[in-house]
Amino acid sequence: MNKKLIAVVLAALPVVAMADVTLYGAIKGDVESNSITNGKSQGAVQDDTSVVGFKGTEDLGNGLKTVWQVENRVHVDGSGSSDTFGSRQTFVGLDGGNLGLVRLGYVNNFMNDQDSVDQWQYASTVGTSGANGLGIFTNSGDRIKNAIRYDSATFAGFSAGIEYGFGENATNSGDTPATKNGNGTANKSSSIIGVGLNYSYNDALAAHYSLQRENNPLAAYKSADSTSVTAQSNNGQAATKQVFEIDYSANNLFVSGAYQWSTGYDWADDFSGDGVSNSNLATSTAYSSTLTNAGLQLKARQAALSVAYTIGAFTPKATYAKGWDLKANNSTIADSGYRQYVFGVDYALSKRTTAGVSYGNVNYGKGTSVAASDGATSSVTLKTVALTLAHSF
Repeated sequence: MNKKLIAVVLAALPVVAMADVTLYGAIKGDVESNSITNGKSQGAVQDDTSVVGFKGTEDLGNGLKTVWQVENRVHVDGSGSSDTFGSRQTFVGLDGGNLGLVRLGYVNNFMNDQDSVDQWQYASTVGTSGANGLGIFTNSGDRIKNAIRYDSATFAGFSAGIEYGFGENATNSGDTPATKNGNGTANKSSSIIGVGLNYSYNDALAAHYSLQRENNPLAAYKSADSTSVTAQSNNGQAATKQVFEIDYSANNLFVSGAYQWSTGYDWADDFSGDGVSNSNLATSTAYSSTLTNAGLQLKARQAALSVAYTIGAFTPKATYAKGWDLKANNSTIADSGYRQYVFGVDYALSKRTTAGVSYGNVNYGKGTSVAASDGATSSVTLKTVALTLAHSF
Protein backbone atom coordinates (compact mmCIF):
# COMPACT_ATOMS: atom_id res chain seq x y z
CA MET A 1 0.00 0.00 0.00
CA ASN A 2 1.20 3.55 -0.70
CA LYS A 3 3.15 4.85 2.32
CA LYS A 4 1.55 8.28 2.06
CA LEU A 5 -1.91 6.70 2.15
CA ILE A 6 -0.98 4.70 5.26
CA ALA A 7 0.19 7.88 6.95
CA VAL A 8 -3.09 9.64 6.14
CA VAL A 9 -5.15 6.74 7.53
CA LEU A 10 -3.10 6.56 10.73
CA ALA A 11 -3.37 10.31 11.24
CA ALA A 12 -7.15 10.12 10.90
CA LEU A 13 -7.64 7.34 13.46
CA PRO A 14 -7.51 9.56 16.60
CA VAL A 15 -10.07 11.89 15.03
CA VAL A 16 -12.46 8.99 14.41
CA ALA A 17 -11.98 7.71 17.95
CA MET A 18 -12.66 11.14 19.45
CA ALA A 19 -15.82 11.47 17.38
CA ASP A 20 -17.16 8.21 18.91
CA VAL A 21 -18.88 7.11 15.70
CA THR A 22 -20.30 3.59 15.53
CA LEU A 23 -21.15 1.74 12.35
CA TYR A 24 -23.90 -0.84 12.94
CA GLY A 25 -26.54 -2.78 11.06
CA ALA A 26 -28.07 -6.09 10.09
CA ILE A 27 -28.16 -7.77 6.69
CA LYS A 28 -31.03 -10.26 6.53
CA GLY A 29 -32.65 -12.27 3.76
CA ASP A 30 -34.58 -15.43 3.05
CA VAL A 31 -35.65 -17.77 0.31
CA GLU A 32 -39.32 -18.60 0.67
CA SER A 33 -42.37 -20.19 -0.88
CA ASN A 34 -45.82 -18.63 -0.55
CA SER A 35 -49.14 -20.21 -1.41
CA ILE A 36 -52.68 -18.88 -1.03
CA THR A 37 -56.07 -20.57 -1.30
CA ASN A 38 -57.20 -20.83 -4.94
CA GLY A 39 -53.81 -19.47 -6.04
CA LYS A 40 -50.46 -20.75 -7.23
CA SER A 41 -47.37 -21.23 -5.10
CA GLN A 42 -44.61 -18.73 -5.68
CA GLY A 43 -40.96 -18.83 -4.69
CA ALA A 44 -38.94 -15.71 -3.94
CA VAL A 45 -35.79 -14.30 -2.41
CA GLN A 46 -36.83 -11.58 0.05
CA ASP A 47 -35.08 -8.92 2.05
CA ASP A 48 -36.02 -9.12 5.73
CA THR A 49 -35.58 -5.46 6.71
CA SER A 50 -31.83 -5.00 6.34
CA VAL A 51 -30.40 -1.76 7.73
CA VAL A 52 -27.09 0.09 7.92
CA GLY A 53 -26.65 2.95 10.37
CA PHE A 54 -24.25 5.40 11.96
CA LYS A 55 -24.54 6.72 15.49
CA GLY A 56 -22.41 8.58 17.97
CA THR A 57 -22.12 10.71 21.08
CA GLU A 58 -20.11 13.66 22.32
CA ASP A 59 -19.47 14.29 26.00
CA LEU A 60 -20.38 17.90 26.79
CA GLY A 61 -19.44 17.66 30.46
CA ASN A 62 -21.53 17.84 33.64
CA GLY A 63 -23.31 14.59 32.73
CA LEU A 64 -24.64 15.93 29.40
CA LYS A 65 -24.04 14.27 26.02
CA THR A 66 -24.96 14.97 22.43
CA VAL A 67 -26.47 11.90 20.75
CA TRP A 68 -27.18 11.37 17.07
CA GLN A 69 -28.11 8.63 14.64
CA VAL A 70 -28.59 8.17 10.88
CA GLU A 71 -30.19 4.85 9.94
CA ASN A 72 -30.74 3.67 6.39
CA ARG A 73 -32.84 0.95 4.78
CA VAL A 74 -31.07 -1.40 2.36
CA HIS A 75 -32.36 -4.36 0.35
CA VAL A 76 -30.35 -7.53 -0.29
CA ASP A 77 -32.82 -8.67 -2.97
CA GLY A 78 -32.21 -5.68 -5.25
CA SER A 79 -35.65 -4.17 -4.68
CA GLY A 80 -34.44 -1.05 -2.88
CA SER A 81 -34.24 1.41 -5.76
CA SER A 82 -36.14 3.95 -3.64
CA ASP A 83 -33.92 3.58 -0.55
CA THR A 84 -32.68 6.95 0.65
CA PHE A 85 -30.17 8.16 3.22
CA GLY A 86 -31.82 8.61 6.62
CA SER A 87 -34.85 6.55 5.57
CA ARG A 88 -35.19 5.02 9.04
CA GLN A 89 -34.82 6.45 12.56
CA THR A 90 -32.64 9.55 12.24
CA PHE A 91 -32.23 12.18 14.95
CA VAL A 92 -30.07 14.51 17.01
CA GLY A 93 -30.57 14.99 20.74
CA LEU A 94 -29.27 15.57 24.24
CA ASP A 95 -28.83 12.87 26.90
CA GLY A 96 -28.89 14.31 30.41
CA GLY A 97 -28.45 11.04 32.31
CA ASN A 98 -30.90 11.16 35.24
CA LEU A 99 -32.64 14.10 33.54
CA GLY A 100 -33.62 11.94 30.57
CA LEU A 101 -33.14 11.97 26.81
CA VAL A 102 -34.55 14.44 24.25
CA ARG A 103 -34.43 13.72 20.50
CA LEU A 104 -35.49 15.69 17.41
CA GLY A 105 -36.09 14.30 13.93
CA TYR A 106 -37.55 11.14 12.43
CA VAL A 107 -38.06 9.14 15.62
CA ASN A 108 -39.64 5.79 16.50
CA ASN A 109 -43.04 5.84 18.12
CA PHE A 110 -43.35 3.88 21.36
CA MET A 111 -45.11 0.97 19.65
CA ASN A 112 -42.11 0.49 17.40
CA ASP A 113 -39.93 0.04 20.49
CA GLN A 114 -42.11 -2.63 22.11
CA ASP A 115 -42.47 -5.35 19.50
CA SER A 116 -40.62 -8.17 21.28
CA VAL A 117 -43.63 -10.40 20.67
CA ASP A 118 -42.61 -10.44 17.00
CA GLN A 119 -39.57 -12.73 17.19
CA TRP A 120 -39.47 -13.56 13.49
CA GLN A 121 -37.33 -12.70 10.48
CA TYR A 122 -39.47 -12.02 7.41
CA ALA A 123 -40.38 -9.51 4.71
CA SER A 124 -42.29 -7.15 6.98
CA THR A 125 -43.93 -4.66 4.62
CA VAL A 126 -47.71 -4.82 5.03
CA GLY A 127 -49.32 -5.97 1.80
CA THR A 128 -46.22 -7.95 0.72
CA SER A 129 -45.38 -9.80 3.94
CA GLY A 130 -45.43 -13.55 4.17
CA ALA A 131 -47.29 -15.50 6.82
CA ASN A 132 -44.10 -16.28 8.81
CA GLY A 133 -44.02 -13.06 10.86
CA LEU A 134 -46.30 -10.62 12.68
CA GLY A 135 -46.42 -7.91 10.02
CA ILE A 136 -50.12 -7.41 10.73
CA PHE A 137 -49.96 -7.22 14.52
CA THR A 138 -46.93 -4.91 14.66
CA ASN A 139 -48.09 -2.51 11.96
CA SER A 140 -48.83 0.21 14.53
CA GLY A 141 -45.08 0.43 15.07
CA ASP A 142 -43.75 3.29 12.98
CA ARG A 143 -41.51 6.35 12.91
CA ILE A 144 -42.90 9.88 13.24
CA LYS A 145 -41.65 12.73 11.08
CA ASN A 146 -41.10 16.24 12.46
CA ALA A 147 -41.03 14.73 15.94
CA ILE A 148 -39.71 15.64 19.36
CA ARG A 149 -39.48 12.81 21.88
CA TYR A 150 -38.55 12.77 25.57
CA ASP A 151 -37.62 9.58 27.46
CA SER A 152 -37.08 9.67 31.19
CA ALA A 153 -34.32 7.87 33.03
CA THR A 154 -35.24 4.64 34.82
CA PHE A 155 -36.13 4.91 38.51
CA ALA A 156 -36.91 1.76 40.55
CA GLY A 157 -37.57 -0.06 37.28
CA PHE A 158 -40.03 2.54 35.91
CA SER A 159 -39.55 4.84 32.95
CA ALA A 160 -41.86 6.92 30.77
CA GLY A 161 -41.81 9.02 27.63
CA ILE A 162 -43.82 11.42 25.52
CA GLU A 163 -43.58 12.22 21.80
CA TYR A 164 -45.13 14.88 19.61
CA GLY A 165 -45.19 14.98 15.81
CA PHE A 166 -45.93 18.38 14.29
CA GLY A 167 -48.43 18.50 11.41
CA GLU A 168 -46.50 21.52 10.06
CA ASN A 169 -49.26 22.36 7.59
CA ALA A 170 -52.71 23.41 8.76
CA THR A 171 -54.32 22.49 5.43
CA ASN A 172 -52.95 19.00 5.00
CA SER A 173 -53.28 15.60 6.58
CA GLY A 174 -50.04 14.12 7.85
CA ASP A 175 -49.33 11.15 5.60
CA THR A 176 -50.95 11.38 2.15
CA PRO A 177 -53.22 14.38 2.61
CA ALA A 178 -56.61 15.16 1.21
CA THR A 179 -57.02 18.93 0.99
CA LYS A 180 -60.69 19.00 1.96
CA ASN A 181 -62.78 17.00 4.36
CA GLY A 182 -66.23 15.64 3.70
CA ASN A 183 -67.89 18.96 4.54
CA GLY A 184 -65.74 20.88 2.06
CA THR A 185 -63.75 22.75 4.70
CA ALA A 186 -60.00 22.79 5.16
CA ASN A 187 -58.39 20.09 7.28
CA LYS A 188 -56.94 20.83 10.67
CA SER A 189 -53.30 20.12 11.37
CA SER A 190 -52.66 16.38 11.71
CA SER A 191 -50.46 16.36 14.78
CA ILE A 192 -49.57 13.09 16.52
CA ILE A 193 -49.00 12.61 20.23
CA GLY A 194 -47.81 9.44 21.93
CA VAL A 195 -46.97 8.28 25.43
CA GLY A 196 -45.09 5.24 26.67
CA LEU A 197 -44.79 3.59 30.09
CA ASN A 198 -42.28 0.86 30.96
CA TYR A 199 -41.41 -1.34 33.91
CA SER A 200 -38.51 -3.76 34.28
CA TYR A 201 -37.83 -6.20 37.11
CA ASN A 202 -34.44 -7.88 37.56
CA ASP A 203 -33.78 -7.69 33.80
CA ALA A 204 -36.08 -10.68 33.37
CA LEU A 205 -39.64 -9.35 33.48
CA ALA A 206 -40.74 -6.25 31.57
CA ALA A 207 -44.08 -4.57 30.88
CA HIS A 208 -44.80 -1.86 28.31
CA TYR A 209 -47.82 0.30 27.50
CA SER A 210 -48.11 2.79 24.66
CA LEU A 211 -50.85 5.09 23.42
CA GLN A 212 -50.88 7.16 20.25
CA ARG A 213 -53.47 9.73 19.17
CA GLU A 214 -53.51 10.98 15.59
CA ASN A 215 -55.52 14.14 15.00
CA ASN A 216 -57.37 14.34 11.70
CA PRO A 217 -55.89 11.09 10.31
CA LEU A 218 -56.37 9.76 6.82
CA ALA A 219 -59.65 7.88 7.28
CA ALA A 220 -62.49 6.51 5.23
CA TYR A 221 -65.41 8.86 4.69
CA LYS A 222 -68.84 8.26 3.26
CA SER A 223 -69.99 11.39 1.43
CA ALA A 224 -73.51 12.78 1.68
CA ASP A 225 -74.29 12.31 -2.01
CA SER A 226 -72.64 8.98 -2.63
CA THR A 227 -72.55 5.45 -1.27
CA SER A 228 -68.87 5.12 -2.08
CA VAL A 229 -66.09 5.24 0.45
CA THR A 230 -63.28 7.65 -0.38
CA ALA A 231 -60.04 8.24 1.48
CA GLN A 232 -60.53 11.71 2.91
CA SER A 233 -59.70 13.23 6.25
CA ASN A 234 -62.53 13.96 8.66
CA ASN A 235 -62.14 17.42 10.13
CA GLY A 236 -61.29 17.18 13.82
CA GLN A 237 -61.64 13.40 14.00
CA ALA A 238 -58.88 11.50 15.75
CA ALA A 239 -57.63 7.93 15.75
CA THR A 240 -56.17 6.22 18.79
CA LYS A 241 -54.04 3.10 19.14
CA GLN A 242 -53.04 1.35 22.35
CA VAL A 243 -50.71 -1.60 22.93
CA PHE A 244 -49.86 -3.48 26.12
CA GLU A 245 -47.02 -6.01 26.14
CA ILE A 246 -45.40 -8.12 28.86
CA ASP A 247 -42.15 -10.03 28.35
CA TYR A 248 -40.20 -12.63 30.32
CA SER A 249 -36.65 -13.62 29.38
CA ALA A 250 -34.47 -15.72 31.71
CA ASN A 251 -32.89 -19.18 31.97
CA ASN A 252 -33.01 -19.64 28.17
CA LEU A 253 -36.81 -19.15 28.15
CA PHE A 254 -38.57 -16.29 26.36
CA VAL A 255 -42.31 -15.58 26.65
CA SER A 256 -44.07 -12.48 25.32
CA GLY A 257 -47.75 -11.58 25.13
CA ALA A 258 -49.33 -8.44 23.69
CA TYR A 259 -52.80 -6.97 23.23
CA GLN A 260 -53.65 -4.11 20.89
CA TRP A 261 -56.82 -2.09 20.44
CA SER A 262 -57.53 0.89 18.23
CA THR A 263 -60.26 3.28 17.13
CA GLY A 264 -60.19 4.72 13.64
CA TYR A 265 -58.07 1.98 12.04
CA ASP A 266 -58.42 -1.69 11.19
CA TRP A 267 -56.04 -4.35 12.45
CA ALA A 268 -53.72 -3.76 9.51
CA ASP A 269 -53.68 -0.01 10.20
CA ASP A 270 -54.70 0.94 6.67
CA PHE A 271 -57.38 0.31 4.04
CA SER A 272 -55.28 -1.74 1.66
CA GLY A 273 -52.78 -4.55 1.64
CA ASP A 274 -53.62 -7.08 4.35
CA GLY A 275 -56.48 -5.00 5.74
CA VAL A 276 -60.12 -4.41 4.99
CA SER A 277 -60.58 -2.58 1.69
CA ASN A 278 -62.80 0.41 1.03
CA SER A 279 -64.78 -1.44 -1.63
CA ASN A 280 -65.40 -4.36 0.68
CA LEU A 281 -66.57 -2.08 3.49
CA ALA A 282 -68.86 -0.23 1.09
CA THR A 283 -70.76 -3.44 0.37
CA SER A 284 -70.73 -4.63 3.96
CA THR A 285 -74.18 -4.94 5.53
CA ALA A 286 -72.89 -3.56 8.81
CA TYR A 287 -71.38 -0.59 7.03
CA SER A 288 -74.27 0.34 4.76
CA SER A 289 -76.91 -0.08 7.46
CA THR A 290 -75.20 2.08 10.08
CA LEU A 291 -73.42 4.85 8.18
CA THR A 292 -75.30 7.56 6.35
CA ASN A 293 -73.40 10.83 6.26
CA ALA A 294 -71.00 10.07 9.07
CA GLY A 295 -67.30 9.28 9.00
CA LEU A 296 -66.25 5.66 9.30
CA GLN A 297 -65.27 4.81 12.88
CA LEU A 298 -63.49 1.47 12.87
CA LYS A 299 -62.67 -0.39 16.07
CA ALA A 300 -60.17 -3.23 16.11
CA ARG A 301 -58.72 -5.70 18.62
CA GLN A 302 -55.91 -8.20 18.26
CA ALA A 303 -53.58 -10.24 20.46
CA ALA A 304 -50.38 -12.26 20.09
CA LEU A 305 -48.41 -14.75 22.20
CA SER A 306 -44.83 -15.92 21.52
CA VAL A 307 -42.58 -18.49 23.22
CA ALA A 308 -39.00 -19.59 22.58
CA TYR A 309 -36.45 -21.78 24.36
CA THR A 310 -32.71 -21.90 23.63
CA ILE A 311 -30.92 -25.26 23.76
CA GLY A 312 -27.27 -24.80 22.89
CA ALA A 313 -27.14 -23.21 19.45
CA PHE A 314 -30.79 -24.07 18.68
CA THR A 315 -33.82 -21.90 19.53
CA PRO A 316 -37.19 -23.45 18.68
CA LYS A 317 -40.03 -20.91 18.84
CA ALA A 318 -43.73 -20.43 18.17
CA THR A 319 -46.29 -17.61 17.91
CA TYR A 320 -50.07 -17.38 17.79
CA ALA A 321 -51.96 -14.21 16.83
CA LYS A 322 -55.61 -13.32 16.41
CA GLY A 323 -57.48 -10.30 15.08
CA TRP A 324 -61.15 -10.17 16.02
CA ASP A 325 -63.84 -8.99 13.62
CA LEU A 326 -63.79 -5.23 13.11
CA LYS A 327 -66.59 -2.96 14.17
CA ALA A 328 -67.85 -0.04 12.08
CA ASN A 329 -69.68 2.45 14.29
CA ASN A 330 -70.16 -0.39 16.83
CA SER A 331 -71.71 -2.77 14.27
CA THR A 332 -69.64 -5.90 13.67
CA ILE A 333 -68.32 -6.48 10.16
CA ALA A 334 -68.77 -10.22 9.77
CA ASP A 335 -65.72 -12.36 8.99
CA SER A 336 -63.33 -9.39 8.94
CA GLY A 337 -60.78 -10.88 11.34
CA TYR A 338 -57.81 -13.22 11.06
CA ARG A 339 -55.90 -15.89 12.94
CA GLN A 340 -52.24 -16.76 12.53
CA TYR A 341 -49.66 -19.21 13.80
CA VAL A 342 -45.92 -19.44 13.13
CA PHE A 343 -43.43 -22.20 14.02
CA GLY A 344 -39.71 -22.31 13.47
CA VAL A 345 -36.21 -22.84 14.78
CA ASP A 346 -33.07 -20.68 14.67
CA TYR A 347 -29.49 -21.94 14.69
CA ALA A 348 -26.68 -19.65 15.87
CA LEU A 349 -23.76 -20.10 13.47
CA SER A 350 -21.86 -17.52 15.52
CA LYS A 351 -22.61 -14.65 17.90
CA ARG A 352 -23.59 -12.48 14.94
CA THR A 353 -24.83 -14.89 12.28
CA THR A 354 -28.06 -16.89 12.53
CA ALA A 355 -29.77 -19.31 10.15
CA GLY A 356 -33.33 -20.47 10.54
CA VAL A 357 -36.40 -22.12 9.11
CA SER A 358 -39.98 -20.98 9.66
CA TYR A 359 -43.52 -21.89 8.66
CA GLY A 360 -46.42 -19.44 8.92
CA ASN A 361 -50.15 -19.80 8.31
CA VAL A 362 -52.64 -16.89 8.21
CA ASN A 363 -56.36 -17.38 7.71
CA TYR A 364 -58.24 -14.24 6.59
CA GLY A 365 -62.02 -14.03 7.00
CA LYS A 366 -64.10 -13.68 3.86
CA GLY A 367 -64.89 -10.09 4.83
CA THR A 368 -61.27 -8.97 4.29
CA SER A 369 -59.75 -7.50 1.15
CA VAL A 370 -57.47 -10.54 0.84
CA ALA A 371 -60.49 -12.80 0.33
CA ALA A 372 -62.23 -10.23 -1.89
CA SER A 373 -59.22 -9.79 -4.18
CA ASP A 374 -58.87 -13.56 -4.43
CA GLY A 375 -62.48 -13.80 -5.61
CA ALA A 376 -63.28 -16.17 -2.76
CA THR A 377 -66.67 -16.58 -1.14
CA SER A 378 -65.10 -18.09 1.97
CA SER A 379 -62.00 -17.45 4.06
CA VAL A 380 -58.53 -17.45 2.47
CA THR A 381 -55.36 -19.00 3.87
CA LEU A 382 -51.83 -17.80 3.13
CA LYS A 383 -48.94 -20.16 3.89
CA THR A 384 -45.21 -19.39 3.91
CA VAL A 385 -42.17 -21.62 4.30
CA ALA A 386 -38.83 -19.79 4.54
CA LEU A 387 -35.13 -20.45 5.04
CA THR A 388 -33.53 -17.38 6.63
CA LEU A 389 -30.02 -16.03 7.12
CA ALA A 390 -29.06 -12.94 9.12
CA HIS A 391 -25.79 -11.23 10.08
CA SER A 392 -25.56 -8.28 12.47
CA PHE A 393 -22.62 -5.95 12.99
